[in-house]
Amino acid sequence: MSAAQKNLDRLQWLFICTLLLFVVFTATFALYVFTEWRLDQANERRYQSYLLADELRQSSDDLTRMVRSYVATGNPKYRQYFFDIIAIRDGAARRPLHYNQIYWDLVYPRNDRPKPAGEKASLISLMQAAHFSSQEFARLADAKRQSDSLVRIELAAMDMVARSDTLPPSQAAKLRSQALLMVNDESYMRHKARIMRPIDEFYQLIEQRTLFEVQQAAMQARLVRFAFLLVTAGLCLLLLRMRTYSRDVLGGSLRQLYRYIVHIGDAQQQAAPAAEDDTILAWLARTDTRLRDLAQQQNLVRQQLANQAHTDALTGLANRRALIASLQAWLQEPPSQPWALAYLDLDGFKPVNDDYGHAAGDALLQRIARQLQQWPAAQCAARMGGDEFVLLLVGEHDYTRAMQQLAAQLGKVQQLDGHAVQVSVSIGLACFTPGSAPGVDEVLRQADRAMYQAKAAGKRTVCVYQPAANA
Repeated sequence: MSAAQKNLDRLQWLFICTLLLFVVFTATFALYVFTEWRLDQANERRYQSYLLADELRQSSDDLTRMVRSYVATGNPKYRQYFFDIIAIRDGAARRPLHYNQIYWDLVYPRNDRPKPAGEKASLISLMQAAHFSSQEFARLADAKRQSDSLVRIELAAMDMVARSDTLPPSQAAKLRSQALLMVNDESYMRHKARIMRPIDEFYQLIEQRTLFEVQQAAMQARLVRFAFLLVTAGLCLLLLRMRTYSRDVLGGSLRQLYRYIVHIGDAQQQAAPAAEDDTILAWLARTDTRLRDLAQQQNLVRQQLANQAHTDALTGLANRRALIASLQAWLQEPPSQPWALAYLDLDGFKPVNDDYGHAAGDALLQRIARQLQQWPAAQCAARMGGDEFVLLLVGEHDYTRAMQQLAAQLGKVQQLDGHAVQVSVSIGLACFTPGSAPGVDEVLRQADRAMYQAKAAGKRTVCVYQPAANA
């Protein structure tokens, strides 16, 4: 097994382990959130328990303050506040929002209600909904009964004050003194203590129970938090190991791999790992090298095909297609200088093939092609087929004289495989001045017709195309 295969197997197992650990991570996180929620709930129940006990204690103190204020002043608003407190506590009136905060101290100076009213709910029903233990609820219920018993005494004192308003002053003052004594004597304070004692016992019970719940929830939260941290550390370690193995498999970072893939085939490609490395980046480098080699081969073949499509295979001159393309390019804009097209046809070439064979004839054509390529005034030399050639001549020249010189040069005796071979050439010449010119087909037709005129004149001559003579 190769090193790359081993790394891939390790990476696969690491991925599976990471996936499983991620599931554990998610479950641990959910458990951690749940334990934190339980801790918050325990603290909330602990807080609400104290609020309910404080409300019972505070309502008893508020009742005492209102009855004492009414007995001392006779102001009826304190009597009304007294009954409002009882109505709220018993659920007969709507509870103000945030009633556990400061309320009646803000009411009685101007009779302003500082907070809007909420739903009706008796204090006993709220205590029952708080899920107190039987012992805790018994303490609060006992405190509530004692408070209700004290209310009867307070009501009696307020009734005495109300009756005093109808009595003579001396009797009224005596009755008020008795009422004031009723809400301030030792008996009243004992009743008050009987209210506070079960509330104090409730505080102790709720402290023990809620503190245990909070401590237990906090301990569970710490354990789950520790487990969560361990799982997180393990997940991070696995991710680091995956990163290491992935770099070993990839041969680099993902950024390097991405850049290499994007720039595959570019001339300015970044350096790749050694070709013998068994990594993805090295495989890409080898593939890139093969693709470059294939591209070079394709370009070479394409170039060869292009050359074959525009080059005569025997002589290496341009073929008919290439000549037409050159003429079209030349005539695309009106030529700015004189030019001519010479059409050459060899005389007596067939006997060479018949007497000495086609190999000798091919060799003769190749020699003539080299001479045409070296002719100074020729911008393009092409073989039209068989023993016919065409020259595109450009510049200020005496084209007739130049073609006569060419005909004389080509008509010399040449040695081919020990045989003296001589051919002549008939040349048709179509000459043009600078400016617009006829189309490619017309130019070729004129040169071809002039060549046939040369052959008709006895061969081995040069004829210039004369429109009037051919009309």
